[in-house]
Amino acid sequence: MKKFAMRCAALSLSAAVLFSLTACGGEENTPTGESSGASELPTAESTAPESVPAGESDTAPSQVQESGAGQDPAQPAQARGVEQPDIPSTKAEILTLYTEVMNKAKREKPAYQKIEYQEITDRNFDSGAVNTVLKLAGLFMTTEEKATKNPEKHEKGADVTYFPVYEGSAGCLIDPADADKAIEKASCRELQNGNYEIVITLKPETNPEPLVSYHGQMFSPISKKVIDQEIENLGVIKAEYYSVTYHDCTATLVFNPNNHQIVSLGQKMYCLIEAKGAIDMIVHFDIDGNATLENTLQITNFQY
Repeated sequence: MKKFAMRCAALSLSAAVLFSLTACGGEENTPTGESSGASELPTAESTAPESVPAGESDTAPSQVQESGAGQDPAQPAQARGVEQPDIPSTKAEILTLYTEVMNKAKREKPAYQKIEYQEITDRNFDSGAVNTVLKLAGLFMTTEEKATKNPEKHEKGADVTYFPVYEGSAGCLIDPADADKAIEKASCRELQNGNYEIVITLKPETNPEPLVSYHGQMFSPISKKVIDQEIENLGVIKAEYYSVTYHDCTATLVFNPNNHQIVSLGQKMYCLIEAKGAIDMIVHFDIDGNATLENTLQITNFQY
């Protein structure tokens, strides 16, 4: 995720620094420093824990038209009359399959196209000045229109440090044994064209750390330490308290079940930022309330 407000010292941007940092996730435009650790990819466990209650990870109906049809680099097994693999049903089984597919992409480094954009969708601060400032902060975020017009194109074999777990050695690091602890709900279904769609939503976490928390093992949340350091560097924000709660964060993966090649990957993250304190620069005003930031990531056009 792009850094779009870290260098701005203006009063208006100071008020929005928590939100801009949450949106950026620590990713630069030109990723560097990928560790060559393909052999370190963890092997997905084949054993599944006891079944979860019905409705949490039940398989959805298969008669659904896939919106991303035509992007699959390989012909689905169903179209060739090949028997499809079993569809997983428990959270652990679904997470295991998701991990296998993501690890394959992390290891083989396919070409792909990526768009990412942010939006502050809700503002609930006592100060009208802060709410106004947050509207201005939106000018420094990437809009859906801008992201769609200028997608990031990654060549085959290029650095995958930022795909999809920032600096992760694998495509997903959540242990299937922790599936019930980490996952709110999960589903896997066969689409009309024979591809599979996995949808996983994690349980809420407050101030999740990269590579340590469940969100940090599937997504790319920014570390609270990074936010603390940036607030200290700015010197105008006096934060008595703030927190960032990630909720309803969902990964949607479409792939060919016969060869585990990805068709598309979507990630939707919702961040509730609560803050209390003050800003002192040209004028003084209090900060007390919360706002929600929504970040959308879409990766398509995979070429293995």
